[in-house]
Amino acid sequence: MSEQSFDNEVDNEIDEVDDEDDSPWIIDLCPVSTELAAQIVAMMDLDLDDADAVERAMAEAGWRSTGEYHGDYNESAYTPGDHLVDTDVGIALPFAHQYFLDPDEEPDETYDIWAQLPGWQRLIDPPAGTFEAELEAVVDRFTRLIGPPDHDLVRDFHPRSCRRWPYRVWRRGGNVLTVALGMSNHSYSQFEQLYVQIRPLPADRPLPPVAELPDFFFH
Repeated sequence: MSEQSFDNEVDNEIDEVDDEDDSPWIIDLCPVSTELAAQIVAMMDLDLDDADAVERAMAEAGWRSTGEYHGDYNESAYTPGDHLVDTDVGIALPFAHQYFLDPDEEPDETYDIWAQLPGWQRLIDPPAGTFEAELEAVVDRFTRLIGPPDHDLVRDFHPRSCRRWPYRVWRRGGNVLTVALGMSNHSYSQFEQLYVQIRPLPADRPLPPVAELPDFFFH
């Protein structure tokens, strides 16, 4: 594994949680099945700049389009398993969100959406390592389909977060597929998510430096 880290402060930091805080950590999870992983692999051959081709491929895979307008969370489609699909840059779909809720406050409607979708599971105070284990399980599904990643990178976020962000990246033609951990755009970058994304990258161009990957990939 090749590792790189950087020491510069980043704009969005995970809020430091007081050790005495009793707020339960929650993981909302929508598994990536082998069938879904195979559909995503097939989409690696698409011209992602051709919106019509992307729309056709998603329809053929049984993904439900939102139609002319995006959904409330910028989704343009839903997989059969109820993942929200973002097509602003390539094809991206989060499959897990980790956050905490103050038990003395009303639940934030931002997070209620996951509990309402049939394909999502809510884990309250799961064992340590559950979030990371789900990422590894999805990486394993893609590895079984297309071999090991072409790039296995790790980026340090911030010394206080105690979290290392992995980026497992496969290349095919002018596209790259990644399974990664990053900031959740649904929480205004307060908490973290796991996601899969296919996005364009010319075959003759290298990946950006590790410090730039959070802006290059889905966020």
